[in-house]
Amino acid sequence: MNNVLRQWNAARIIRLVAGIGLGVYAIASKEYPFLFLAIFFLAQAILNISCCASGACASGSSENQVYKDIIKPYDPEKES
Repeated sequence: MNNVLRQWNAARIIRLVAGIGLGVYAIASKEYPFLFLAIFFLAQAILNISCCASGACASGSSENQVYKDIIKPYDPEKES
């Protein structure tokens, strides 16, 4: 239950709004196949899951930095 109430970000709010909007549209226009899509978006928003639930979409920050050996950090006490 705590996971439902915490960590709301923009993507989660967009999924919630899309789910509610599709649900209202499905019921108002009697297009019930859209109701399944609305339930899908609402479940993603409430459970905080997405298509990248395994974390495979995030890029790793531990990858080698391209210019680490060329660009040196600035040290003001070490003047040339």
